[in-house]
Amino acid sequence: MKTVILSLFAASFLVAFVPLYVGIQHNAMGEFCKNDSLDPCSFDYFYALGIWTSWFATIFGSLLGILVVTRLCIVGFKVITNKSSGR
Repeated sequence: MKTVILSLFAASFLVAFVPLYVGIQHNAMGEFCKNDSLDPCSFDYFYALGIWTSWFATIFGSLLGILVVTRLCIVGFKVITNKSSGR
């Protein structure tokens, strides 16, 4: 189970960079600039970290929820099949 959660963490960690990268590449209005100007754009690392963190939390939470529901379904199915077989 620890390996599965670590895999979900790693996948979420890496996939969260995709929307951040797309956002940085399409910085047409200077969203990632501290001074809201494109000419002398000083990159706003805290804003970028906030974007990445929100995507990471969303992806990891969703995958973890899917994992929990799947495990509950598997356990429930095993309980139902064991009761019906007379054990």
